[in-house]
Amino acid sequence: MKKIIFPCIVFLLLLSVQSFGQDVSFSQLYANPMYLNPAFAGTGTSQRIGMNYRNEWPGITGNDVTYNLSYDRNFIDSSNGIGILANREISGYSQEYTTYSLSIIYSHQFHIKSFTVSAGMQATYWNKSIDPTKIIYPDPIIGSVWPETEWLLRTSVSEPDFSGGVLVYRENYFAGFSVSHFTQYDESFTDVESFLRTKYIFNAGAMFHIRSITLSPTVLFENQGTFHQQEFEGYLTKGHLTAGVGFSFQEQAYNYYIEQGPDYFWWNDMNFTIGYQCKLFHIGYSYYTDLSKLTLATAGTHEGSLAFLIPYKLSNRHKVNGINCPSL
Repeated sequence: MKKIIFPCIVFLLLLSVQSFGQDVSFSQLYANPMYLNPAFAGTGTSQRIGMNYRNEWPGITGNDVTYNLSYDRNFIDSSNGIGILANREISGYSQEYTTYSLSIIYSHQFHIKSFTVSAGMQATYWNKSIDPTKIIYPDPIIGSVWPETEWLLRTSVSEPDFSGGVLVYRENYFAGFSVSHFTQYDESFTDVESFLRTKYIFNAGAMFHIRSITLSPTVLFENQGTFHQQEFEGYLTKGHLTAGVGFSFQEQAYNYYIEQGPDYFWWNDMNFTIGYQCKLFHIGYSYYTDLSKLTLATAGTHEGSLAFLIPYKLSNRHKVNGINCPSL
């Protein structure tokens, strides 16, 4: 019964009279830094090739799966950064929705006393499509039925998009602010508007060294349309191993019927992370769970990351002033 009820809820949210798009949120924030803030491009002490995988709610039909690939480096006396970010998301009750995006990122770093400031800009091309042959109505009484699809005005949406961010850091502290989706385009496939709302993120953290152990507390505040999130995480690193735990508080408002006003949903999550890091690569795994019985039906969220680090040849370059933050 649960395998039908949860997809029904998701499907109703997608067909709301007034709905707004929302981005995927990765739990391993700093294993996918340019997705968090374009100002992270080129701030590492090595070139980075990153791969991320996220599988949300694999225990039910209609789970969301996201793949992410990135590359960044700095150049010209280590004061400029470039990055490439590619993303693919598959979602929907029968995996009928697919989103592709490709981003080019540029950042510039400069110094104010003992602080380094990085400012980044991101240009993105989005494509969102729906496969009409896969659309199903999850009916809790008679099971799944294939509907008529005349209500579709189009099956693909492609738009340019722009984002920006700033990052301030010194040896053991950092803070950043980013704004995504300046264009706020309509991504709906029907005659009901559905806008990809502007996203605002503030993140900050610190590194404390206690003998052979490093403690890294971090915070994140995110707002996108009617979605609000506060996340608090802590990482412990000893040698090559890192372990982390985090708590997330989230709120989402859905407006099914304009005359009745919005309905609100609140939920709390907890995530656990473990990883291994060395000079040439980082690898990590996270398990994200809802703090309720809902997890028994959804099987939580699983996330993996792998980053390869390519050292710079510094013979003709200035020293790289890289950011010191968690790698997961």
